Amino acid sequence: MLAMFPPTIIDLMDSPADVSSMVFFLTIVATLVIAVVFQVYNRLKPYPVDKSIPGPPRAPFWGILNFIMANFEDWPNTVHQYSEKYQRTWGGPVPYLGTMRGAYFILTHEENIEHILSKNFENYSQGVLFKEAFFELGGNGLIADDGATWLRHRKIASRMFSSSLLRESSKVTLKKVQELSAVLKNATTTGKEVDIQDLFFRLTFEVTSIVGFGVDYGGIQNESQHPFALAFDEIQGLLLSRMRDPLFQLKRYFNLTAREKRIRELKVVLDSNAKEVIQSRRRTAQDGKLGPDLLSRFIDYANTHNDPMPDEELRDVIMNFLLGGRDTTASALSWTFYELSKHPEVVENVLEEANQICGTVSSGDGDTDGDYSYEAIGKLEYIHAVVMESLRLHAPVPNDCKFAVNDDVLPDGTFVPKGAMVGYPPYAMGRNSRIWGSDACEFKPSRFLNRKEPTPFQFPVFNAGRRLCLGKPMALNTLKLTVAYLVQRFEFEDLQGHNGMYDWHFIIQLKGGFPVQVRLRQ
Repeated sequence: MLAMFPPTIIDLMDSPADVSSMVFFLTIVATLVIAVVFQVYNRLKPYPVDKSIPGPPRAPFWGILNFIMANFEDWPNTVHQYSEKYQRTWGGPVPYLGTMRGAYFILTHEENIEHILSKNFENYSQGVLFKEAFFELGGNGLIADDGATWLRHRKIASRMFSSSLLRESSKVTLKKVQELSAVLKNATTTGKEVDIQDLFFRLTFEVTSIVGFGVDYGGIQNESQHPFALAFDEIQGLLLSRMRDPLFQLKRYFNLTAREKRIRELKVVLDSNAKEVIQSRRRTAQDGKLGPDLLSRFIDYANTHNDPMPDEELRDVIMNFLLGGRDTTASALSWTFYELSKHPEVVENVLEEANQICGTVSSGDGDTDGDYSYEAIGKLEYIHAVVMESLRLHAPVPNDCKFAVNDDVLPDGTFVPKGAMVGYPPYAMGRNSRIWGSDACEFKPSRFLNRKEPTPFQFPVFNAGRRLCLGKPMALNTLKLTVAYLVQRFEFEDLQGHNGMYDWHFIIQLKGGFPVQVRLRQ
């Protein structure tokens, strides 16, 4: 009967000494496994955040990480809802996984945001892992970096955003808006709906490319965007997915997944295009033909100040200018026209002011009518209010964050441990009823008329403090010019009734695009 059962490892031992040796060996192995698990647990375990700080339920070890992951697709609105609920700093512990570093706090009060972005700026960095996650796109540029390169680039760029550059960018914007107008005019004859959001992304890619590095890709009137623009869009989504992957460094190093392989392929496309542009600008600089674009001015600065900039550094200048200027402005335009489609009374006010300041235009063929100079656009007070109100409700970058370099205490008394992530959400700040009143979620341009604009720390759409967006005047000029020009010539109707749902990567955009019916304004 016993022969029916296979022998165990103990049965195969020749003597009690063998059994004793095996038990000793297994004990050593078990001890080592327990020690490794203990060490890993100690390295990954969350910081014990004070329980008096409100936030979602905290799970053992995971803290609030499960909550973040479960709500990541709708994170901007989730942060808004919980910020309204608590009306103070909130958050909780998270394990040391991926870009999470032990604790995560959401700040929604002006004094706390001013503290991390200005008064105690040196203690809050972009984060090493954040930079690593987006390195294939941003490199060591202005957006992800904190160190000497960031400071150097910002000093150079700050000298270049002059009134002459703004006037030049206004001329470029007008030319490209006229090209977009031709596409819309063609749509009025065919009766087909157009995805106005797609057209705005093409528009701002063209404007940013010309102003930033002197290249006109001619992508507005083509059926598809330029391969450079397509690669730029695709890699953003793939890099954002790394934020939810605690093993992304390992996968990237060994090129393990389809995502990492695709990122490498897209980086080759981006780098090759950037290299061609840089070489072209270097040649023109050698010939003494300094272009008005920012890249040419960076090259000229390097030459005249004996401060060499390798191609890799200039490549990062290109990518960061596109990241900071193209997508955010396209997002803002899309949401502005979404709001205009739902508020005809606002459209009438926009039209009245545009006619008064820029001049009336001829029906049908008035593409060259009107004054859209930099000076004229600066006088559009109501349209400025419309744009600012759209930015308030639909902040292009809905969430932003920093990482604590050392332990700190916020002005409201919240203890922030070293390494913790602190988020300051422009989307939630723009909808905060404590700041904007009980009607904070309603679209009312009058909020920005005949009143002092909120501080950047209350309204961090263009960031704040030492990282205040250098391109803010250029972006606002592009927004106001485009709104005035298009509203004077076209009527836009949202036949499908977009519900306002969004997708977000770095920026927030209308989910599924924004198809509209276009008619010539009579």
